[in-house]
Amino acid sequence: MPNAEQTPQSSFLYFTGQGSDKVYQVHLRPKDDGWVVDYGNGRRGGTLSTGTKTSSPVAYEAALKIYDKVVKEKTSKGYTPDQSGALYTSTDLAGRMSGELPQLPTLILEEQAARYFDDPGWGLQEKADGENRILLIEGEAVRGTNRRGLFVDIPQAWVGVADAPAGRTVVAGEHVGDAFMAFDLLELGGQDLRAAPFIERFGHLRKVAELVSWMTVLELELTAEGKRRRAAELLAAHGEGYVLKALDAPFSAGRSTTSLKFKFNQSATCEVIRVNAQRSVAVGLRDEAGVMIDLGNVTVPPNEALPAVGMLVEVRYLYRYAGGKFEQPVYKGQRPDMTPADAVLSQVTRIKDRSAVLDDETA
Repeated sequence: MPNAEQTPQSSFLYFTGQGSDKVYQVHLRPKDDGWVVDYGNGRRGGTLSTGTKTSSPVAYEAALKIYDKVVKEKTSKGYTPDQSGALYTSTDLAGRMSGELPQLPTLILEEQAARYFDDPGWGLQEKADGENRILLIEGEAVRGTNRRGLFVDIPQAWVGVADAPAGRTVVAGEHVGDAFMAFDLLELGGQDLRAAPFIERFGHLRKVAELVSWMTVLELELTAEGKRRRAAELLAAHGEGYVLKALDAPFSAGRSTTSLKFKFNQSATCEVIRVNAQRSVAVGLRDEAGVMIDLGNVTVPPNEALPAVGMLVEVRYLYRYAGGKFEQPVYKGQRPDMTPADAVLSQVTRIKDRSAVLDDETA
């Protein structure tokens, strides 16, 4: 059985150019009493050719070396983790702890969010639909971390910030496609701003973004009218949701009560428990006793690599029937930044009784 230090891993790599549009996926996973490294490759959206790099299960350390070697070989040939095929950096620090952890907003319900619109001590920002990223900028060197505090590769286009302030600057934001959407500033030119009020940090962030062409700031609404208008705009544009920020609060890593998020549609980080025919997978979440609960099937779009059993994926849904499955699930993509400990049933808060739903539809 794998221990906490021995976790399955998967990489999904893409290559676009020279008349090709290809995908390559490699998986490190347990089998019998050891570990194997399997792969699949082929045209994007088509049926992949599959194989293995290990003819029989081996020790975890040996399998990890094989897995890392395969990923490095593919990235050196131009494959990237971005589905657009955009070039990424390749850092030897990838997967190592950075010492930087993000602030994670607490999920609230719509009726809870309303009171913060009229409170002048709170601002509103868009909740971008991407991966949490903290960037460490020192001269022309830019390094990125994920929500677990691990260094990750970032788009090559983000490297090289000649006009950035001297010394270390640390920016928090979301990685969306090829874009970096910033929402907070933790350090500026070697000065630690974490203890400063959020509104002060945000003012400095705007000035930093003016010097960096690839950085976009998620604007902050401060008035009751502005907050309501922006929330309505995001809803009409089918946005992810919004985040409410206490303007006088310092930055604190981990789950926060001074940063609150409301999502228009619910989503959950789920574990793939079964791969079905016709490009769909069954997903599940573990309850408080650790029992896996089947939440139903979700279709994987043709332009997405089919995830393997044990992989973590994000699924958006309308609601869950009490004791049942997700209603109208939509596959959003893989979540390599999450761990199996995140795939828990307590994420699901929008639950409806089936009989009540039928009564509503009849009415």
